[in-house]
Amino acid sequence: MVYQQRDLRLRNFMLNLSAFRVLLPAMCLVLPAVAQEIHLNEAGSGPIQSRSAFAHGYRHGYEEGYHQGNVDINMGRDPRSQQKAQFHGLKLKLGYSAGFGSKHSFEEGFQAGVKAGYADGYAGHAFRAVDSLRLVAVAVAAASPPEDPGSIYFDQGVAVGYRDGWGQKESATSATEAPDFRSVACVAVHPEKERDLPAQASYCEGYRRGYVLGQADALALRRDTSSLEASK
Repeated sequence: MVYQQRDLRLRNFMLNLSAFRVLLPAMCLVLPAVAQEIHLNEAGSGPIQSRSAFAHGYRHGYEEGYHQGNVDINMGRDPRSQQKAQFHGLKLKLGYSAGFGSKHSFEEGFQAGVKAGYADGYAGHAFRAVDSLRLVAVAVAAASPPEDPGSIYFDQGVAVGYRDGWGQKESATSATEAPDFRSVACVAVHPEKERDLPAQASYCEGYRRGYVLGQADALALRRDTSSLEASK
């Protein structure tokens, strides 16, 4: 009788283990999606992440970079350079879904966020990604306008604007803070929508916001670099 009960318990254990092995992959797929949705519903910054795959990727990249920066400084490691190869090992751990928009844009934003987050994490600065995104998300409607279905042009504007704003890290030596996005001139023109004024307006709306986000990161990095050089 004792042996029969023991065999029954063992059999039940093996059945439960097999069921868990079947469910585990599904759980791994569901949990990242849930984590992503939390960011899309984030107070203040959710609308721009919903409209822009670049901004959404930036949010996740910053979080990952900030964590790695904290790890490196606490382990006494030298800071990684801003070269792409130095961050090659930082993957898109939370995954990507087609519902987020352009995968290329999401990954580009992720890499931009990794660099900014790493610099802040290594320097011991406050986690600023949410506040930064909230500043540039002011008055952004969560839904895409009819003239820009899927917010394709808005997202492209954010990406191009970020690159242009980031490019100011060397030239804007007198600036102490990024400008208000409303004052940014949209000098870039979407090549395919030059005569489509409503779509162009959506592109420029994204461009101005991306520019401010990029310049804010450039200024933060410049201050960190200056502080590091002064301490040597």
